[in-house]
Amino acid sequence: MNRFLACGVASSELDDGERRLLRELAPGGVLLFARNVASREQLSALVAELRALPGPPLLGVDLEGGRVNRLRAVIGPLPSAAEAAAAGVEACQALGEAAGAACAYFGIDLDLAPVLDVAWPGGWLAGEGRCFGGDAAGVTSLAGAFLAGLERYGVRGCLKHYPGLGSGAVDSHRELPVLGDEVREEERVFQALATPQRAVMVAHALCPQLGEGFAPASLSAAVVGRLAGVRCGLVLADDLEMGALAGWGGLEERAAAALAAGCDQVILSNVLEKRVPLAAYVNRAAAGDTHLAARLQRGKERFGAFRSSVALRPVSWSEVERAAEAARRLAGGAV
Repeated sequence: MNRFLACGVASSELDDGERRLLRELAPGGVLLFARNVASREQLSALVAELRALPGPPLLGVDLEGGRVNRLRAVIGPLPSAAEAAAAGVEACQALGEAAGAACAYFGIDLDLAPVLDVAWPGGWLAGEGRCFGGDAAGVTSLAGAFLAGLERYGVRGCLKHYPGLGSGAVDSHRELPVLGDEVREEERVFQALATPQRAVMVAHALCPQLGEGFAPASLSAAVVGRLAGVRCGLVLADDLEMGALAGWGGLEERAAAALAAGCDQVILSNVLEKRVPLAAYVNRAAAGDTHLAARLQRGKERFGAFRSSVALRPVSWSEVERAAEAARRLAGGAV
């Protein structure tokens, strides 16, 4: 079993080849994207099949609200974090409840939200509407409200993007951000909201203020190691395919580096033909590297503890609809 890998799947249904591949690969996580969502009935059937895989894997989705809403085809639009934040704490909790109800209904364990990055002036994320505010205290309060709503349904959240991307001037999907002094304040938001039942996603960004001037945070033992003093759940490296990692080898090398740095799991979203080669590369590397082998064993144990903490609440479709409508209404219909 390759618990260190969280990967995507190709379409709204599994064909025989992909079904066989997933059974043999036994990834620790499967992430759902818009390409996997056609209708309520179809998504329910796909999730049921994925939950029957060996393990079973954690099932995750990006459901922040706003432009990052992989379930839009079935639940409709939701306000962004910025729109909910402008309306206040109740609207942020309602946004979390809408995400939690939808995930619980479909059997999705992990929402890759909320964003804890602070929308600092001049930062790329400030213009994206994905942040809960422009100061650390406000983000802590409002993202905490989102988490309270999400967790009402037993769904696990993922705090991202550690240690905080808000001061980065470029999009890490395309380029490598270099973080400013503000990252020290952003890191405190993660420390305040971390619990063993909440995952953490590590960013691809340079953090010289945190003791790492060469490797991106996700590949840096110095930065990932700072989470050792934080009571958090599963630690994931952000998507290996992102442009910020272009200077750090192929996908396989990036995966091994992130896992050696202390991440428990790596994400491979779209280059699906690399799922098997990447897992094989990491396992071969671990066979000759006692440090990496120890990291994989530790990650497997942490995965097991985190996986066993998930307890989704039964939810009716009418409750999902009510929660989504409440989130839209409380945000002032800003969607």
